[in-house]
Amino acid sequence: MVGPAAEKPLVLFVDDEDSIRDLLARVFEKDGRFAVHMAADGEEGLQAVSKNDYSLVVTDLQMPKMGGLSFIRRVHQSHPNLPFIVFTGFGEMDDAIEALRLGALNFLRKPWDLGQIIPSIEKALASVERTARRQRVYGLIDSCNLTMTLPPRLFEKEAVIQHLTDPLVPMNLVSDTEVRNVYLALDEVLNNSIVYGALEIDAAVREGEGGYRTFQSLVEEREKNPDYRNRMVRVSADYNREEVTFQITDPGDGFDHKHLPDPTDPENLMKEHGRGLLLVQCFMDEVRFNRKGNEVILVKRRRSSSDGN
Repeated sequence: MVGPAAEKPLVLFVDDEDSIRDLLARVFEKDGRFAVHMAADGEEGLQAVSKNDYSLVVTDLQMPKMGGLSFIRRVHQSHPNLPFIVFTGFGEMDDAIEALRLGALNFLRKPWDLGQIIPSIEKALASVERTARRQRVYGLIDSCNLTMTLPPRLFEKEAVIQHLTDPLVPMNLVSDTEVRNVYLALDEVLNNSIVYGALEIDAAVREGEGGYRTFQSLVEEREKNPDYRNRMVRVSADYNREEVTFQITDPGDGFDHKHLPDPTDPENLMKEHGRGLLLVQCFMDEVRFNRKGNEVILVKRRRSSSDGN
């Protein structure tokens, strides 16, 4: 029979300071709602993660033997969906930002107020549970179709791609690793559709005087320009248990897609021109363009067990 303690969320704290680990152990023992394990550094944390099913990991960033960033990267290799919160000290904000880029849900600055700890844990676990519920619903879907009208603003792109890729793993269309590749493929195509199609920016601007800075300034200028901001990008996605098809159409003049680099030639990966669309061809099972070149269709098919995935 499983006792009540087994039903508690299991949280791992990784910190090299004995006093902090002891203090946190007392705080959570008094609260009583969480089961807590402690590790003194990243190496101990890796061992703990390999033996236990944690709901959340809270780690310091500055530790001997293995620092927090290295620890997070190592854990994500085997547990890509394990959520993190990080502790960071004064002068460590660059590391904290990197931790957020690696997927950390939040960071707490040292010295922290003890009153922040448990609410931060509760908030993180609630976020994880909402995601889990959403993923379970996606797992019940047999087929669905959605369409979006996307304004030509690059900052909208990330949320759109996340929404498009969320159903893929629960529907068993792709693995955790493959979904990242689909994300990158969509990012490349949407970026091109917004920048070169809707905003009509010439790619040569990047190669000219001022380089990327001039290019980025022009993007920001045209995002606000009434002549461009209503030039919408149309996105549709059709999901079923065998494949997903994305269709992305921009209002631009299109491009010559008939002379893209050969995706089977490894040397083309080293060339800057056309590299993005080359990676799209590598990541997706099928890539098609309309005659004009302003519409892209991307297809990703479910791998059967006989495919070795």
